[in-house]
Amino acid sequence: MNEEEAVSRVEEWLTGRGGEGTGALRVRREYVVRATDGWNVTYNTVGWLDGTDPGAGLFPSPVAFVPDDGGEIRLDLELMAVSAAGGEDADAFTRWAEVVDPEFDPAAVPGLPVPKAAILRWVQHTLYGEPTGAVRANPEHRPGPRFSGRPAPESEVETLLGYLRVEWITPEEFVHWMLDLDVLAPAKDGHLQVRDFGDAGLRFVVYTSEAQVPSEYTMWQRIQPRVLLRRAKDTPGVGLLVNPGRPETFNVYPETLKQVADLELPKGTERTESVGRPAYFSGEYDGPATANLRSLVDQARDNGYPLSADELARYVRGATLAFERSRAKYDGRPLPELPEDLFANGLVTHFYDDGEPRPAAWTAGKFYNPTIPVGSFAYPRLVGAYVGFALGDALGSGADPAGGLPLGGLTRQLLFHTESVIRGLDATPDKPEIPASLPAGGRPDGWIAKATSAAGPPPAEFSAMLATALAATVTGGTQGPADSAFYAMKVVRELVGSAAGHEVVHGAELLVNLFRAQLAARNGQPAVANFLEGFDEYGGEVGDLVKTVLDLRNDIDGDDVEQFDGIGDGRTPLSVLGRALFAAAKRGYDAEAALTLAARGGSVTAALTGAMVGARLTVPGLPQAWLAAFGDLGVVDDLAGDAYYYFNRFGLTREPEERRRWDANRYPRGDQ
Repeated sequence: MNEEEAVSRVEEWLTGRGGEGTGALRVRREYVVRATDGWNVTYNTVGWLDGTDPGAGLFPSPVAFVPDDGGEIRLDLELMAVSAAGGEDADAFTRWAEVVDPEFDPAAVPGLPVPKAAILRWVQHTLYGEPTGAVRANPEHRPGPRFSGRPAPESEVETLLGYLRVEWITPEEFVHWMLDLDVLAPAKDGHLQVRDFGDAGLRFVVYTSEAQVPSEYTMWQRIQPRVLLRRAKDTPGVGLLVNPGRPETFNVYPETLKQVADLELPKGTERTESVGRPAYFSGEYDGPATANLRSLVDQARDNGYPLSADELARYVRGATLAFERSRAKYDGRPLPELPEDLFANGLVTHFYDDGEPRPAAWTAGKFYNPTIPVGSFAYPRLVGAYVGFALGDALGSGADPAGGLPLGGLTRQLLFHTESVIRGLDATPDKPEIPASLPAGGRPDGWIAKATSAAGPPPAEFSAMLATALAATVTGGTQGPADSAFYAMKVVRELVGSAAGHEVVHGAELLVNLFRAQLAARNGQPAVANFLEGFDEYGGEVGDLVKTVLDLRNDIDGDDVEQFDGIGDGRTPLSVLGRALFAAAKRGYDAEAALTLAARGGSVTAALTGAMVGARLTVPGLPQAWLAAFGDLGVVDDLAGDAYYYFNRFGLTREPEERRRWDANRYPRGDQ
């Protein structure tokens, strides 16, 4: 029930209860306030309110409670008693104002009342707005969708779906409110898609946003479900199938519709229908550089990352220029000039085997060569982890994005570790064994050392060795013996070395498990807190650290900075790890907030946080202004792509000629 409905009920209830003239009763609209499970509506006599007959006033001012469930109106005697304690000043009584979870958006679903589970607490105020200091907790509060690990909504109906998944609303309430929001109904050959469930009836196929529409559909109609269903009102047993073929499907049964829906469109809720298509239908992109554009864009769509028209145009510009320069280099002709701002023109700098810069089209982490099937890990998450690590390293070193983000020494060390595992391990091992030693990363003649030569040294602290966890994790990208935690554990112990203490080893092992879970995630966002809550393999100091992090994170109202600074001394490996885990666990749904918090702890803390956040949100979820400010984005993207390509059964191993080139030049085997 909303405020207007509550006032209308009280006005009707007051009819006939007061006298005539100045003794008649009237609602005090300025004192209509939300209460637990209803509304408190204050009223008094017309004479007292207008000042024409103060003697006709009622003291204390009566307060009618209107329950949300439509139950009987009653006087709130407790509130009136507080009023009476203020003497004849009726304005002295207090009210309880609800503090709503910041993830509840009243504008997303017009008319949806604040669910009780979305109320953090109630705070007492005088009716002059002054806090009394009294607070009532809401034991029924449940954290919001993004805090709970869900992705950012792309539409109003996805916002509503998030409310359903955290149990702010019931399935019936979801169906009731979503009927007047926009969905996308895909079409083929001019026909909207319908699934036949036999005796269970028919379902209109609808998607909640363009990011959910699979690449098989190249056209859709934006429409309200109520309108769609009304057109089939003469067909019995019709429902909705929401997001079929995607990670989260919802079946709206005909029986549910009968309970909650009147298919007549409420007045004033009509929305304009429109037809939509993917961005690549909005222009012509012919040319040899973009011959496989359709397959790349379709892969991005199937990954859940549709390209906008602007992204597509920038990619085409970048791909065309990169192709023209490559052909000119091959033909021995002068190279076309590069624009001053590569990123704005869809380019990043990759590198040839000898370290020579090579402009390459920027994929924004949304797609990869579609001829390489997915491995154990998802490409967008892997590249997101590497890029997030690099951004965190730069921010933790004190860099300001406004002045550019440099490649940090810790990131260079991570790239060296990754080079080491590529050179030292088989891409598709037959046994879960690793060599007795791995070649050192940072080969002086290698392209990585040359491309990163401007970076400074890594932090001189043991916690810097925790960065080995990400390089060790990517070795498990191939299904088989390598696709196990034990294999990655052996790799990380080898990278860490025997001189590292138990804190580094145990911390790196925890990170390997966490990164494995994140990189392999296909459904939803792999939130750090969700992993930690289900991870009970470690006891001792690591187990205590995980418990501390979760306790602090679940204190939603706790001050982030105080909580962060209270985790150890910020120097020992476990303290650094704990702070990184906390920043990612509590604010990992907001990359800017998480990394800004983590940067307080220095480069290692921020880099580890960045890797976790980047794996969760992927590159499209990182601040675009930061990506544009990171001049060495290309080298990180290049190596992350190489790691994905190498540790994939259908990657490098299926390209003998490419493998020979890698072994000879790009990543020589062993100690070459």
